Amino acid sequence: NGYSLKKVEEITSKYTSDTVDSNKKRPNVIVVINEAFSDPQVLGDIETNEDYMPFIHDLMKNGNCVSGTTYASIVGGQTANTEYEFLTGNSMAFLPKGTVAFQLYLRHAMPSLVTELKSEGYTGNSATHLQKARNYNRDKAYPLLGFDEFLSQDDFRNPKRIRNYISDESSFAKIIELYENKKEGKPLFVFNVTMQNHSGYEEEFHNFTPDITVDGIDSKALSMYLSLVKQTDSALQGLIDYFSQADEDTMIVFFGDHQPTTYVSNPILRNNKVNPETLTDEENLLKYKVPYVIWSNFDIEEQTDGETSANYLAMDVLENCDLPLPALQSSLTGLRKEYPVISAAGVREADGTLTTVKECGEAFNDYRSLEYYLLFDYER
Repeated sequence: NGYSLKKVEEITSKYTSDTVDSNKKRPNVIVVINEAFSDPQVLGDIETNEDYMPFIHDLMKNGNCVSGTTYASIVGGQTANTEYEFLTGNSMAFLPKGTVAFQLYLRHAMPSLVTELKSEGYTGNSATHLQKARNYNRDKAYPLLGFDEFLSQDDFRNPKRIRNYISDESSFAKIIELYENKKEGKPLFVFNVTMQNHSGYEEEFHNFTPDITVDGIDSKALSMYLSLVKQTDSALQGLIDYFSQADEDTMIVFFGDHQPTTYVSNPILRNNKVNPETLTDEENLLKYKVPYVIWSNFDIEEQTDGETSANYLAMDVLENCDLPLPALQSSLTGLRKEYPVISAAGVREADGTLTTVKECGEAFNDYRSLEYYLLFDYER
């Protein structure tokens, strides 16, 4: 309601991207969206035989990083919607429930984090996803968002597999390969979406034996999931160890696309005497929390326990790289102060109040209009 191109012009005219000093050093930017990665402790207390993510837990407390919780708009699947929110700054909260933006709405080239970094001289601009290229229409969506190269599972030779999926270790090895083969003197952008921790947690596999157990909970799925998370933790440590020794400034952004299926979460809830069928709004929102880490091998202003959502996260990347915000992200800075979390699962106000997009009414009109414009009226 109230949408018009004139209104969009009025909104965007207030915000213009600043230019960056061409002589300023730009760090390499590596983004990892990790399949089904989460910390199940947000759902309730669990006691395990050992820490399932010791490196990440320590990194979030003591590392040179910005870290905290980001809220996804999805749970258990539809990874591409988190990709859409992160890369574009748009929100799934304004699109019909159950839809996938890459499949239904992305039909023309549009601004994104990719195009913004390209305008600042970044090269490579590679997207990697370790499944079939056509999944969720990525082979068509990625080029429209500005990616120059898309590597799917067919571009990996003899990768290490855990269960039936290419391991995070092999996925991260590809990132290092892209870095070592990049154009000298040019900053690199890599967008990496993993598959190792995908659902299917109750089967047995000859190439992987779960080694994490949970006191008081007899659940194959939970044990398998936590054991996979431990593998991710080790792989990320290897990636960060490599870039901590790299000559070039590099930032690594790591977060989960969504929490795993209810086969994993429900045993934790029940063990904490919470009925999964009668969750309060606050309890339900816990299922959309995933950790995020923005680490760099150069000094950044450290922050812990931040709370955000996937549509805002790219703003933190640009700001910590000392890069300008494009018009859409600039227009969201004020809104973010009032509503630090906006997702299809819920909206958090600055004072902590949980609400919904519908209840926020006119507060989101500009944001909604900008997303509509980018999806349906934008012409490059």
